Amino acid sequence: MPLRALLGALMLMLPLPGLAIVNGTPPGEARYRESFRWVVALEQEGSDSVCTGSLIAPSWVLTAAHCTSAGLRVRAGNVNRRLGESVAAAAAIVHPGFNAKTGENDVGLIRLQRPLSLPTVKLLASREAPALMLPGTRAVIAGWGRRSPGMGHSDMLIVSDVELRELSKKDSRFAFNDPVSGPCGGDSGGPLLLTYPGGSWRLAGVASRVVGDLCAQGGGISLYVNVAEVRGFIAAHVPGLGR
Repeated sequence: MPLRALLGALMLMLPLPGLAIVNGTPPGEARYRESFRWVVALEQEGSDSVCTGSLIAPSWVLTAAHCTSAGLRVRAGNVNRRLGESVAAAAAIVHPGFNAKTGENDVGLIRLQRPLSLPTVKLLASREAPALMLPGTRAVIAGWGRRSPGMGHSDMLIVSDVELRELSKKDSRFAFNDPVSGPCGGDSGGPLLLTYPGGSWRLAGVASRVVGDLCAQGGGISLYVNVAEVRGFIAAHVPGLGR
């Protein structure tokens, strides 16, 4: 069955939207410090709930709308989230067009109570998307989710390469089918990264949902919010980013 038809048939069968990087590996301290210090964990006060986010400005985290709420604390600056610097959220902003049932516009922002002295990641711009986001392109995903069914959320950041097979558009999101890897519980809000000319990265996607149980299957269809399509929402709240 073509990917577009399968998405339509299974969209109402999606599991809970809190999705971990399946078949991924910890990046190691050296690679983490070089490339991933801006990836943060979102922890709910008094709960084991975990999501993932990206530091896009010193006081701003980009994540999924269904992860965006009051009472969050951000863990940042360490490959082991439990050892990371902790800072509370000052405000939580959900995309005004977020549809909790379908997942459309599943993106939100967390403003921190104080800025973090860490690197930030650059966002994919609309003008860059056509050249970088192509079927079959290799990408990198990251998160602090579960690595297999029944396991708790990972203490260590997990990263993986994925292939944007059967890439298609789904409302404000894009879908792809990688049979080897993908997000699982706790990776929601985490980044999908594309390589920019010169070797740097652009944040192109925010983990939203999956079709079926990728944790058990080891891979499958993943849906990520298209950052280029929601950049206007982000720029309206985060100073200096531009549209």
